Amino acid sequence: MNTLKEQYHSNMSIEEAEKMVLQTLKNVMEEGISKENVELTVIRSDTRKWEKVPPEQIDAILGSLA
Repeated sequence: MNTLKEQYHSNMSIEEAEKMVLQTLKNVMEEGISKENVELTVIRSDTRKWEKVPPEQIDAILGSLA
């Protein structure tokens, strides 16, 4: 299992980061991960404002994970 430190790179897109974080949670959570038991918030560097990722988008990302 790769760690966040091993997977992170400074040119990572928001989408790559979201997927990396959710994959890591999936790997370590004892109960299954779903849009009902996880929240994801993004703070963009250009606006410095946080944006809550909608549950439907979380579900789509989770569906793309191995």
